[in-house]
Amino acid sequence: MSQEIDFAHPTNILEDVLFPVKLQEIYSEFRFPATLFNQQIFTRNHKAVVNQKSGEIISIVGSNYKLISNKEAIEMGKQIFTQLYPEVKTNDLIPYKIVAPLSKASAHIDLIHKDVNFSVWEQETWLPYLRTSNSYNRTYALSFEIGFARKLCSNGVLFNKKTMKLKYLHSKGNRIELLTDSAQIKATSDLFIKQCQSLRNYEFPKELMIPLIFQILNINLELPEAKQMTKKLNYLRNLIEVVKVLTDRYFTELGSNAYAAFNIMTELVSHQDEYKNLTGFYFNVRSFYTKPTDWMDDFSNKISTNGVVIEKYLGETIKSLESVKTQTKLEWMLN
Repeated sequence: MSQEIDFAHPTNILEDVLFPVKLQEIYSEFRFPATLFNQQIFTRNHKAVVNQKSGEIISIVGSNYKLISNKEAIEMGKQIFTQLYPEVKTNDLIPYKIVAPLSKASAHIDLIHKDVNFSVWEQETWLPYLRTSNSYNRTYALSFEIGFARKLCSNGVLFNKKTMKLKYLHSKGNRIELLTDSAQIKATSDLFIKQCQSLRNYEFPKELMIPLIFQILNINLELPEAKQMTKKLNYLRNLIEVVKVLTDRYFTELGSNAYAAFNIMTELVSHQDEYKNLTGFYFNVRSFYTKPTDWMDDFSNKISTNGVVIEKYLGETIKSLESVKTQTKLEWMLN
């Protein structure tokens, strides 16, 4: 279960993604028919990215691939954060969350500072964090973006907004020149506050949390063939049970409203290292982190314009859940 951000004790798994790496030439053995001897042949167009600590080959890349270690990427991220927030000292930034698959071939590293924050209302504080994304297997290019994290539970979100993906120049002397205007970040935080307040004012029926979560996180409700049915139902039951526990917790803490529902979504996404119940999460980390804010944008706009009839809004997902229930007796509605 999530806990309040502990600024005195940063995440202890940072070292897991800071192992030294290097590019290494690749050779293959070839037996020449004339001599029957094996000879090593140099592979010109590819190199191996090697974990120097374990000796493991992480990936094979092109010979012109530019390798940037996670340690170097973090230092670049710190430069960017302090340019956005000049009052912050580089050494005071802490890593509060690491999102990485077991292979550690890629990593999302989140840096935060306790004094850089804003309140959506009294005693409800969020903090901007800088996410550094880096990979050794070409999953994605090195990138930096700003997200927001809730102080009381460490749930984080990202945005599908160009202004939050940071543009920069990287000089040969490893100096970073930030091209993004910090005023754009402030505009997004102001809109975020407004939307949080809008969600808080919308009463949300507890019994419909399952269809909301399944709809926003695109949970597949198609039933498989018989031999895969038990696995599928166990997966759905686990997810339903976790949502039930989180709904009781957040609705008690925040009230029966759409802001509580938003926090249930962000909890699920932010703590997959614990829950492990979102299929394909580590292949689509950024997509999952933006789903709650995409919903926030859409739902708060609907609230402010024509209003929302929630049963109609969730109609197709409710229909799919009822179909699953009819075929498998899977209970989904929360009490």
